[in-house]
Amino acid sequence: MLRGGERLPIGADRARFAAAPKKDVQGLYQAVREPLGLTPDKSGVADEIASDVRTILGGLNSVVNGVGALRTHGGDAHGRERGYRRIDPRIARLAIHSASTVSLFLVETWQKKFPARQLKSH
Repeated sequence: MLRGGERLPIGADRARFAAAPKKDVQGLYQAVREPLGLTPDKSGVADEIASDVRTILGGLNSVVNGVGALRTHGGDAHGRERGYRRIDPRIARLAIHSASTVSLFLVETWQKKFPARQLKSH
């Protein structure tokens, strides 16, 4: 979908998406954050809620980093040694629901910012 910094036509606009230098969750989020307008220095927000929006966007970044770190340190994708203790189910649910919320927000933000460019289903 987005490769090596190529330019993608999006209606009358064009957006530049740089390839993520790291192909982990944090790197992928960083690659789409600025083009989607999700940086904490967000402009175009009413002054009375600007600080609140910056706080939430900072929290979004924390969720992405936390979920990625939990997958690295607590996941079993690469195998674990005997006696490995699995993640507490409520922590796992917290991570799953947090990742789901971030994902839905990113999709909705894409759809709002680029209505002429539909995301492909895989």
